[in-house]
Amino acid sequence: MASPTMVSRLLDAAELLLERGGRSGAFRRRAVSTAYYAVFHSLAKSSAGALLSDDAAEEYVRVYRALDHGPLKSAFATGPLKDRDNLREIGTTVILLQSERHKADYLPPTKGVFTVKRARELVDQARDVAAAIEQLSSDDRRTLAAHLLFKNRAS
Repeated sequence: MASPTMVSRLLDAAELLLERGGRSGAFRRRAVSTAYYAVFHSLAKSSAGALLSDDAAEEYVRVYRALDHGPLKSAFATGPLKDRDNLREIGTTVILLQSERHKADYLPPTKGVFTVKRARELVDQARDVAAAIEQLSSDDRRTLAAHLLFKNRAS
């Protein structure tokens, strides 16, 4: 489970990668990828916490692990996740970070995939969106969980 500090520590690790190895394209890529994963864990923690109160329960782990990378983009493009301003803003940033994470993890080794400035911007955006997720109301957290974890079935 993502402890309150896990997300911030992942973000700190991303920043450390930039501070200590920012001249290296590999370090910049790793920083971007790590920043995305911090946000992913923030979403998983928020979703599990919205549905279950006991984070030590076996069911909590099951709900936490139910979040899947694949459907994020389509989930944020529908219903209340696109209609509520705060959830739409979170979704826009999550999808951007996911796209940049794909570049970081899967593009062949070439120069200049991320400049230091761009990598720093993405880490900062990840920190901001993780904070926004943490500050969601209980109602918004439940809505987020329901739409991220469960398929939308046609009536």
